[in-house]
Amino acid sequence: MVHALRCHRHTEPMPHHLPHPHIPIRNERDLPLWGRLIMTIGPWAGYGLLLLLAGLLYNYKTVLFLITMFVGAFVGGGKLIVFAGAVDGAPVGIWALAGVVVWGDLATACFLVANIDYLNRIPSLGPKIIKAHQAGHRVLLTHPWMRRAAFFGMISFIAVPFQGTGSVIGVLIGRILGLTRTAIVLAVIAGSSIGALAMALLAHFGRDEVAAIAKNPWLGIVTLILVLLAMWYFGRKFLGESE
Repeated sequence: MVHALRCHRHTEPMPHHLPHPHIPIRNERDLPLWGRLIMTIGPWAGYGLLLLLAGLLYNYKTVLFLITMFVGAFVGGGKLIVFAGAVDGAPVGIWALAGVVVWGDLATACFLVANIDYLNRIPSLGPKIIKAHQAGHRVLLTHPWMRRAAFFGMISFIAVPFQGTGSVIGVLIGRILGLTRTAIVLAVIAGSSIGALAMALLAHFGRDEVAAIAKNPWLGIVTLILVLLAMWYFGRKFLGESE
């Protein structure tokens, strides 16, 4: 475990130029094909099994709800989807949705850790990965303590619920910091679990307020827009993009 969490201790002050898009995992061999397949397919196969069990034990509405929440978390809702479990009549509860958030972050992290070097070579994805690397570099320049904390800094980055602070840029920050594959995945699990737990506790103790807002469609829409705008604004500041 100590070896897995090892990162570069001899880190010099970070240059202010942006990093090269290809940043190899240090001190680790290339993943064998079977390892890459397990990390790529395994988490998504587990999610498919979850949907299958939900369909067998409950109904198709539960399956559709889970799919909607997973997509919503991926495209921008992030950890906020946990609050959907506090709405009256929701087929999936708060704590189960917190688990969906963590599982989605784990699946994303495993996929990126196993395939990032190959994704860099795809013309349509390469430029986007470069931008994500640049965002990760800006975060470390904006928050030097995160670079010094390394593993725990990455956990903190993923735990906060702001827009853009999820597992994608988190994985790239881990690579910039020189963390091992195992350490990156563990940091994603820990950070996502802390963030999802915080959202679940807020939703649990604020269940009555969430239910009241959900009963008024217009109030619900306005509240959602305001929350998303706030997450976007604070996310930009946290990522060092507001200057």
